[in-house]
Amino acid sequence: MPDHITVALIGAGRTGAPLLAELIKYPYVTVIGVADLNAASDGVALAKANGIYTTTNPMELVDKGASIDILVETSGDGKLKQAIKDHFEATGNKRTIIMHDLIARLFISVCTQQADLVPSFHPKDVGIGS
Repeated sequence: MPDHITVALIGAGRTGAPLLAELIKYPYVTVIGVADLNAASDGVALAKANGIYTTTNPMELVDKGASIDILVETSGDGKLKQAIKDHFEATGNKRTIIMHDLIARLFISVCTQQADLVPSFHPKDVGIGS
């Protein structure tokens, strides 16, 4: 088992930004990149302030392949999610875990000690096939 986790974050808005704020608190987590179509999003600003690579092209992060332990995908874009899965299959990347929006919401809720699960901004983004 690794004692250090590398993370890449796609979608740095309403879900991704608070998740990033939690992840950067821990020395055993290295966020190797943040992607958001909006270069002025809160998460991109936070990443830049912490010296983390940012891009508006999510596939630039996906191309980092197996150097990513967990790829957090909170964009809500079903076509992007499928493109990521297809890319990992085509490149033989069976190592990287794709973390879904629901898991991100749970993580944020627990870490920030919320009484209720933080809301979904992508309610149609459910399950492995979406």
